[in-house]
Amino acid sequence: MTGNHRVKVLAALLLAAVSMTGCSRGRSVEAARENRPPVVSPAEQNFMMKSTEADLTEIDMARLALQKSNNKDVRDYANMIQRDHSSALEDLTDLMKDKSVSQPGTTPPDVSKDLNMMNGLSGPEFDREFINRMVADQQKAIEMSHDQAQIAQDSDVKKYAEDLLPELQMHLEKAQRLQSKLFSAPAH
Repeated sequence: MTGNHRVKVLAALLLAAVSMTGCSRGRSVEAARENRPPVVSPAEQNFMMKSTEADLTEIDMARLALQKSNNKDVRDYANMIQRDHSSALEDLTDLMKDKSVSQPGTTPPDVSKDLNMMNGLSGPEFDREFINRMVADQQKAIEMSHDQAQIAQDSDVKKYAEDLLPELQMHLEKAQRLQSKLFSAPAH
């Protein structure tokens, strides 16, 4: 099995697992919610959709780093990202169900393209590209969550965004420290 094919299979399995996890929660009231329109604003719906995509992206990138990196610090960071974003995705899935917001069915095409490009890298080159993406992704997620915490009308969406901020900030700080370390290390 080629590396690209493996990444696609893993992404498909992740989406299936997330979908199945979501299906098993709250089954008794699911039928009552299916035809209900979303109970949050379009901006809040957009935030939840973008957050879901961001979580899936982070999980996929972390999984790839765990497969490809031999750097202990990168692997530790990837494990943390995978664990924390999986947990955030579970919470977000529950929130979206409660608010009758549909979840995105697939990872955005640009993420698949990025994963394929990353899969072609190895060693320190992979590690540096991975951590650069993590810094950029965490900065975007912080900005998005901060903005939503300021403007959300729905108290549950506001609380989700506010509660997520400290963890995202910690991820960014760790990524920036690791980025400095990786870029100051001599190239092999």
